[in-house]
Amino acid sequence: MPSLHPATGSHRALGSLLIAALLAFVALASGCTASDNDGASYTLVEDGKLTVASDLATPPFEYTESDGTPQGFTVELMGMIAEEMGLELNYLPAQQFDTIIPMTRQGVTTDVGACNITITDERLQEVDFADPYMDSNQGVATVTGGGYDTVDSLNAAGVRIAVQAGTTSEQWAIEHLPNAETVTFSDWTAAFTAVMSGQCEGVVCDLPVEQWMVSNSFTGMQIIEEIPTGEQFGIAVSKDNPGLTESINEALADIRADGRYDALYEEWFGVAPSSDAGGAGQGGDGSASTDAGESLVVTSASAKSNEDGGTSVLGGIATRLTWEATTGATEQVSSIRLTLPEDGSFQDSQATVVAVEDLTRTELDVEASIVDSSLLIEFSEPVPGGTQLSVEVEGVVFPSAAGAYTVTGTYTTSDGAELDLPESPTIAVSESTFVQAAVQWLDGQPWVDAWNANPFLGMFLRPQYIVTSLASLFQGWGTALLVTAIGFPLAVPIALLFAFMKISRRRYLRGIAVTYINLLRGTPLFLQIYIAFFGFPMLGFNPPTIPLGIGVLAINCSAYLAEIFRAGIESIPKGQYEAARSLGMTWGQTMALIILPQTVRRVIPTMTSEFVMLYKDTSLLSSVGVMELMMFSRNLTTTTGNITPYIVAALYYLVVTVPLIHVVTKVEKRMV
Repeated sequence: MPSLHPATGSHRALGSLLIAALLAFVALASGCTASDNDGASYTLVEDGKLTVASDLATPPFEYTESDGTPQGFTVELMGMIAEEMGLELNYLPAQQFDTIIPMTRQGVTTDVGACNITITDERLQEVDFADPYMDSNQGVATVTGGGYDTVDSLNAAGVRIAVQAGTTSEQWAIEHLPNAETVTFSDWTAAFTAVMSGQCEGVVCDLPVEQWMVSNSFTGMQIIEEIPTGEQFGIAVSKDNPGLTESINEALADIRADGRYDALYEEWFGVAPSSDAGGAGQGGDGSASTDAGESLVVTSASAKSNEDGGTSVLGGIATRLTWEATTGATEQVSSIRLTLPEDGSFQDSQATVVAVEDLTRTELDVEASIVDSSLLIEFSEPVPGGTQLSVEVEGVVFPSAAGAYTVTGTYTTSDGAELDLPESPTIAVSESTFVQAAVQWLDGQPWVDAWNANPFLGMFLRPQYIVTSLASLFQGWGTALLVTAIGFPLAVPIALLFAFMKISRRRYLRGIAVTYINLLRGTPLFLQIYIAFFGFPMLGFNPPTIPLGIGVLAINCSAYLAEIFRAGIESIPKGQYEAARSLGMTWGQTMALIILPQTVRRVIPTMTSEFVMLYKDTSLLSSVGVMELMMFSRNLTTTTGNITPYIVAALYYLVVTVPLIHVVTKVEKRMV
């Protein structure tokens, strides 16, 4: 019952807010202090327990048994680490992957995050990482006999590549398969299912996970390419808890030293780990390849996206260049000189050069310097013929003007001959945007640094991410509006039809309506979306994702609207039917001219609520790869480890729902 004393109600609300704030402060300050045997101090969420956050959805690393018990290589490794530290292992229930970095950074509900988290520069800005516990590579898989047997066949317009949102697999697909469309899913199971159902043509995934999936769950698929990317998985720890990072490193070192790590690795993967970190590759020295030509061949060139909140390579802003080549079978290379297009530049000489053999990456000893606007890379020892080289260069700036650019240059052989490098494949470069300029301006403001230094403000309201999220989420917002604007009007006539069927005198019509309404209202919308997106393609019906999403949401919404309309129609007094009949009006005329106009007035509030629910339910389409508002925000959150994109997404929802409720309230008052 509403309070009769507004001031008292305000005081109670203020008191509740103060109590909530106090509880939040206590929760933040109540971490338990512990130390390992060597005296390194750290805090724990729960005394005597090492609490771990994981998505528990990437076998064989971490997953759950039928009874919910966590299993997998990483789970057992974390158990060994906890035991070594004298702690009890405590796994939280499965978390969404995009929430794990923010949870770890806060250090309130979990001590560490451990679920195949690749160590990246972006994530290192948010959390610390213990020493890597696994080396990994990427893999590309397709349906066996589906016509896509090479990576080149997937790099084409109209091809859809499935990835998990916010992963390095997504980054690799965007960078190396620029002509294809990258479709993101909330987990690997959904991504692989999309390929098996025909919704996508290929999937890019961490190689060990992909090998497990193809061998155990998706046996109709094949791995067409194993890509040596040299990634490393790490255990994420809050930057405010350096003692815990140190203690985990010590425990991990002891586990490696006494052979327990090797035994665990061989138990789960069937082979012994390599000598460095238990990676996917084994040994290797970059020796000659049997299919090398007589002279050096440039095999690929790509640049990492440097657009905040986007996927483009922008000119005039530093990025990372990856340039790959295979030396000629009969020549030894002593140096390589890379040259950018006119107006492009190397801002520094930081370069990493590795020799690739199978899945093994062996870093070579080089000296890099900038000479006459070119990057000169000199090898300490000549590179043998037939070596596959991968060169990664930071601080590369392409011309500001949009275009397709190549990397050229020269190379020198051990006998002193200087030869021209073949032109690399083109790299698509876009012009810098206003958003990027705004972010760069914010990066240089002292007040922004002070703002972001506050844990809450930096996590939920970081100015740079607000700007990039407003821009990048706009497209997803448009998709959500489109689905709602078409889906709701489509649901209304379907709902009216089933409402009339449910109040019909014919039993079979009532039975159909009751079955339809109860089935759709009694099962989760999430399940209905999965059946439509992954089941229909297997039956030969594979429409575009947005029309399919509109159809699923409209059908689900119609079941709820049918009950709203039925209740509204039955609320009209029976005497009005009799009066209309006495005037000689038919059933159709009575409904159209008398009953439905009154029904609409009565159901406007509940219809508005259903419209708002439909608008918010568009977020569920993100789980099946529809790039709507929540999918864009989830990608940004997973990549940055920051919650700000979700706050901006909430603003986009409120921009529609709050004015709509206000307008409908006014309309409702006028109609009374």
